[in-house]
Amino acid sequence: MKSSDSVWQKKSTGVFLMILGCLLFLSVILRVSFYRFEYNEKFTAVDYGRFNYFSYFTVQSNLSAAIYCVLAALSVLGVRKLKPVQKPVVGLFITTYVIIAGIVYCSGFPMGLTPPLVWDTAYHRLLNSTQVLHHMINPAALLILWLKQVSEPKIPKRVLPAVGIYPFVYSIFCIVRGAFFKPTFYAYPFYNPYFILDVIAKDKDVSFIWGYVTMLPLLVFGISVFIGMAAVLLAVHNRQVKKHNEERKMH
Repeated sequence: MKSSDSVWQKKSTGVFLMILGCLLFLSVILRVSFYRFEYNEKFTAVDYGRFNYFSYFTVQSNLSAAIYCVLAALSVLGVRKLKPVQKPVVGLFITTYVIIAGIVYCSGFPMGLTPPLVWDTAYHRLLNSTQVLHHMINPAALLILWLKQVSEPKIPKRVLPAVGIYPFVYSIFCIVRGAFFKPTFYAYPFYNPYFILDVIAKDKDVSFIWGYVTMLPLLVFGISVFIGMAAVLLAVHNRQVKKHNEERKMH
């Protein structure tokens, strides 16, 4: 393997990332532009407005990924000032966030927490194409990109705790918003103390405070999942870099 095999030195990488980034931006623009409220007792019982769409972690992480993809594409296609975007530590954060978002979404199907994908109308096809792009295609694409960055520098383990900062701040915001602002909105059910009580103390008269108490270890667990995923990606990347450097020395 030669040093020129770096994924960042291939024009095809720039083209691919530009297409992916533009698709992500376009999907969000179309989703907001053609927003339509459809009452659903279980999933969408209240109309929070079109811009509430940006309250979801998935949307925020995919918008971050869109910015990352476009800037990285430009750096590959010749904009030298954007070369720092290619640093693996940047990709580590973005890749971790979109992968976790995808895992949470997909794991919700068997538990009945994720709305089923329906393709019967043009609006539903737009809506669910966006869901598939954000939760399945983009995580897989960025994971593949990550696995190709074999010639980049190693990432120090000291950056791992920083991966949990954004999910922690986001979680606190969601919990506070649901508790103190009207209309009540929880981006995800695990931020809702009443949902948690219904799971752990069904049909029992228990104060909702215990929902928040139970939420604390769940929050710690959730943040550790982000850090754990980042640790796996970091370990895989550093091992590939080490192997690549050893092969280069042999030649």
